[in-house]
Amino acid sequence: MEVGTTVKDQPQAGYMSSIIEAGTAACRLYGPSKTNVADIARLLGKSPASVYKIFPSKAAIWDAIAGNFFETDLTFTPSADGELTSAARRLKETALGQHRLMLQARHGDSRMFDLVVLAAEGSWPSFGDHLKRFQAHVGELVCTGIATKEFVPRNIEAAASCFCASIISLWDPRIIGTLHSSRCELSAHALASFAVAALSQVPPREESMAAE
Repeated sequence: MEVGTTVKDQPQAGYMSSIIEAGTAACRLYGPSKTNVADIARLLGKSPASVYKIFPSKAAIWDAIAGNFFETDLTFTPSADGELTSAARRLKETALGQHRLMLQARHGDSRMFDLVVLAAEGSWPSFGDHLKRFQAHVGELVCTGIATKEFVPRNIEAAASCFCASIISLWDPRIIGTLHSSRCELSAHALASFAVAALSQVPPREESMAAE
């Protein structure tokens, strides 16, 4: 069984993509704990040595596979008409959309979900990049909400970080992997609504300064 195109004379970037594609296929076949570089090379029809010419270690390969999965399968894309809705509504949609993607991976692509759990547990660069992208998108929505006066003016980077931390149970694979499968979706809606509403409130420091 071969995955992807023939890698002979293929540029390094193209071969890297082929390795990630084959690694993803191998992970889905055997699971991250039982997959090795030889499995990936076999799916490519190449030798393990050729794979190591592109990636310096097995850890680097796994991180690249996880990073690709985070970007292609676990990054929520808002609806096309999102610009027509309020920033608060789009922020809630983003939180719940990210949660749904994680749940779909957990139940429908369990072996790849196991890989991203490992990425989170090991603080792999791929997980850090995923969180940065999520926080950056949240920051953009917070900025928009402040501009439209839906949210109280505040430090945007800090607000985005706090928002993501407050809904960590909705996007962190380590937590989602431990949730009972019968957990009610309403709790996710309630948490997202609560976190969004907090952005409309005066930050604690500003409240204490006003009292003085």
